[in-house]
Amino acid sequence: MRRMIGSLEKIIDTLTTTAAVVGGVFTGIMTLIVGYAVVGRYIFNRPIGWSEEISEYLMVWAVFLGAAYTLKKNSHIGVDILTSRLKPETKRIFLLFQYLVGIIFFSILLYNGIEMVALSLKMDSRSMAIEFPLFVAHLSVPTGSAILILQCFQKILLIRSKRP
Repeated sequence: MRRMIGSLEKIIDTLTTTAAVVGGVFTGIMTLIVGYAVVGRYIFNRPIGWSEEISEYLMVWAVFLGAAYTLKKNSHIGVDILTSRLKPETKRIFLLFQYLVGIIFFSILLYNGIEMVALSLKMDSRSMAIEFPLFVAHLSVPTGSAILILQCFQKILLIRSKRP
């Protein structure tokens, strides 16, 4: 059983890290596109119409892909005025509750994200400026939510095994 849990944790870690790397690459591409647009507009007086839309979609993907990694590293902004004063066992129970609520929230987000993608595909929704298929941007919501659910599950496993 421990071996299976260890393998599952390794898979979740790999998926989370890979998603964060892809999100980082998207951030880099977004930076290059915005830089290119600025140079095009202010130096060559040739604005680039597609840069803003693509940058927004890349940013949404980067945020959703990076959120689970941020959770993995305990780097989300939080107020710990209460939890810092709790006894270790009470803090563990509180954290278990927190991650269970996270799983519920991200499951709702996953479900609604899948519905949003399905509707985008059904209606063949496209962006205004460049006719980009919106399901690609909308797919970031269920993808990021699924990885966040896995990361919350891993946090629960870590707390249950009393590892930090």
